[in-house]
Amino acid sequence: MHSDDGGTGSGQILNSLNLADVFFGLASRWPDRRAIISPHLTLSYEQLVARAAQSARELQLRGIVAGAQVGIGIRDSAETVVLIIATWMLGATAVPIDFRTNAAERSLLAKEFDLIAIIEDRQIPAAGYDPIFIDPLWAEIIAKHDGSPIWASAERPAPAAFISLTSGTTGRPKGIVIDHERMLLRSIVDSSQRLGGSLLNPLPLSFSASRTHTFAALLCGSAVYFHPLLFSAQQLAEAIVAWEVTSVCAVPTIVRNLLELFGEPSAPVFDKLDALHCLGAPMFPGEKIKAKRSLCDNFVQEYGSSLCGRISSLCGSELEARSDTLGRPLPHVALQVVDADDQVLPRGEAGVIRLRSPGMARGIYGETTRASGDKLKGGWAYPGDIGALDYDGFLRLLGRTSDLIIRGGANVHPSEVEAVIEECEGVQDVAVVGFTKLPEGEEIAAFVVSSCDLTEATLNAHCRTRLAPDKRPRKFVFVPNLPRNANGKVLRSELRKQLEKAC
Repeated sequence: MHSDDGGTGSGQILNSLNLADVFFGLASRWPDRRAIISPHLTLSYEQLVARAAQSARELQLRGIVAGAQVGIGIRDSAETVVLIIATWMLGATAVPIDFRTNAAERSLLAKEFDLIAIIEDRQIPAAGYDPIFIDPLWAEIIAKHDGSPIWASAERPAPAAFISLTSGTTGRPKGIVIDHERMLLRSIVDSSQRLGGSLLNPLPLSFSASRTHTFAALLCGSAVYFHPLLFSAQQLAEAIVAWEVTSVCAVPTIVRNLLELFGEPSAPVFDKLDALHCLGAPMFPGEKIKAKRSLCDNFVQEYGSSLCGRISSLCGSELEARSDTLGRPLPHVALQVVDADDQVLPRGEAGVIRLRSPGMARGIYGETTRASGDKLKGGWAYPGDIGALDYDGFLRLLGRTSDLIIRGGANVHPSEVEAVIEECEGVQDVAVVGFTKLPEGEEIAAFVVSSCDLTEATLNAHCRTRLAPDKRPRKFVFVPNLPRNANGKVLRSELRKQLEKAC
């Protein structure tokens, strides 16, 4: 692990708090209150802790010891919560992994993050780690164990709660080390913003924002409903209504699918929802307003990072008035926009975002000298984004530092070009990338998903009226959809590769 004070270590944190102990307290206070509900598993708080203790005793027999790092890569989110708490009981660190990763990728992750084992629900050829297979007989296997609490030892430092893997859009995933205390602070801050008493989460728990929302709900006594991870917009909509949940997590892809499903209703479809949270990536201004008017009156666009949790949110009247932004930074977040020399820039100028917050990660596991992406430096967290703060304190996100296009000596931020193209009638989705570096810089290409017979000439004419010459795309590529990761972020590297092959 690399921390902002320059120290290195094995990932252990000098911290006596263990969130497993917090869950013992929750089970004592609310033994019969529902904690998690899924198609395969429904547990009260008392049952959640008992099943975690039984699972911990079985994991102990399988070789999981205090200080170990354990990958968890299964599809069932409810069982994932149980296994995370079980890992904490043993004084080990949970490393959630996308359930879709293949054997080669899992072996590489095991090597990079020193995983003693990976808990899996598919028979995958393993290399470099011990697989622990969760099959239909798992419930019978753990049922033979005692369900009484396993208390973390106070005689040794508690390891990190999580090593949170980044999406890897700027290269290999980084491991964000989050200790128990900081995870608790993230959850408390998130629960203070929460509306309502039950959360529907259709997102995998390998996504850090999904985990934060889940544990924030559990720590304040809310029930968490887990939707199966592979679903249609119609299935999710039916679940929201049938389960009578009060808040929902979604990524932009899910929101867009719901908007397409319902068209333009006269009133918000989900009028019983207290909040619909959109995580992972920003949406276009028009989409945010449409989501508020068509889906949920309290549609919330959130901006956050694995490094520090939630950073800002936009909702209510501010969403209507300032849909081109991500809202104001939350009160507990100190956010600055700086230049390449870490000098604070005046309001309105674009630069690198850095911040401090109570939930800021302690370090990055196996940190490298990679310039782009998440990093900790001088007591600040750098989430790898470019943005600008206006005079009213609203934050505009202009893209990743790695996505900046330099053409003819001018800096071009993909988001400002995308926002202009998105205004053109018939554009459903768009992503702008730089490609083929020339002596004068890069060229600009726009990948466009269209709902009608848009032409390159129409888009060129639209851009000429709204963009300076050095910011206009030189190439338009019409595609049926954009490649995105599980968090809804566009995989620009794939688009660049497609262009380079064609040029």
